[in-house]
Amino acid sequence: MTEDLFANASGRRGRCPFTAMKPKVGQRFEFQIAPAALHPRLFTHLIGYEPGESVLVRTPHENNLPVNVHEGQAVLVRSFDGARAYAFETTVQRICIAPFLYLHLAYPLEVQYLQVRLEARVPVRLLAEVRAQEGWLPALVLDLGLGGALLETSHALGEAGSPVELRLAIPEEPMPAEVPLTLGARLLYVERRPEGAGATVWRQGVKFEGYARDARILLQNFLLRQRLLV
Repeated sequence: MTEDLFANASGRRGRCPFTAMKPKVGQRFEFQIAPAALHPRLFTHLIGYEPGESVLVRTPHENNLPVNVHEGQAVLVRSFDGARAYAFETTVQRICIAPFLYLHLAYPLEVQYLQVRLEARVPVRLLAEVRAQEGWLPALVLDLGLGGALLETSHALGEAGSPVELRLAIPEEPMPAEVPLTLGARLLYVERRPEGAGATVWRQGVKFEGYARDARILLQNFLLRQRLLV
């Protein structure tokens, strides 16, 4: 049996055929040369596939150059759909250079998936802005989940139950880029924390209120990645 590709992560596991991922042309995949512990995670896009034959992806780049792989090279491929993380092992069947650089990967016999409970918070350190009664103020996001976040600010944002708006940038691969995200929220609690030299910071928990589907998927994928970075 193929080894557990999510051995160090918690969550409900399963196995499925490649088509159960509902792969779409242009879908982004993570691409990692085996053994994974010795190679970085790169990024590519799906060009197409033929069940039982081959999966076609663009040749990933590393340091702005096409990745150095050879035919027969073992690789690990991952994908995220906003609810599950998928992973499968395969090999490079053929390296093609025309009409552009792309790879034929052996069609996987099975794909492993991991469904993670994202209600739990993930520790992060993300710069953000939060709007309360006094306008926009800088904030530091200390933990983050689908349901809410823990913020650190230099001023109290209001009383528990007050509405606020959180604006943050989600780190987005494959390049050092950030995607802006604005979320409506409500204060759950406010805690004053004395610091050294007479300074004070405020720890404030917020609960997210309804947000757009695209924003939810973006946040889900980010949280999945953070949970799986082991």
